[in-house]
Amino acid sequence: MDTLPAFCSARVVILGVGNMLFGDDGFGPEVADHLTHHYCIPDDAYVMDVGTGARKLLFTITIGATRPEEIVIVDAVDWGQGSGQVFEIPVEELPLAKVDDFSLHQVPTSNMLRELQEQCGVKVTVVACDVGVIPQEIAPGLSPAIEQAVIAAAKQIADRFGWLPTTP
Repeated sequence: MDTLPAFCSARVVILGVGNMLFGDDGFGPEVADHLTHHYCIPDDAYVMDVGTGARKLLFTITIGATRPEEIVIVDAVDWGQGSGQVFEIPVEELPLAKVDDFSLHQVPTSNMLRELQEQCGVKVTVVACDVGVIPQEIAPGLSPAIEQAVIAAAKQIADRFGWLPTTP
């Protein structure tokens, strides 16, 4: 009896991280949504909006006997690149300690990503969008620049894995 969650046995796992209630912090979940609605996702790939709960899934993958070949984390950051800029962050460049302008929704997530790559042999990529400051109060909805970045990031990920757009 196979009791592993489907994301553990996928070859590629895309995790959209963020809180859609706090403006542009919803970038990651929106990219996951855009991928699932606008691209043909193959059976060996798993795309999921994980909200702010990536750690539990990453922990499950870390301790499991079966792991994906690659995990792509999609998240909003404030790295001074300019609002709407989409870029990759190598896992080696993720901060070891919590700093105000970077979260991946808590440092243990960054540490688990390093462990998955360095000790478990899972390729880890972070696709980030610089969104500037995240509102401190509930303010759903993305800014126009981040809405465009969602489309660009989804296309970048789809192109990387050879996923075709769905027909309109």
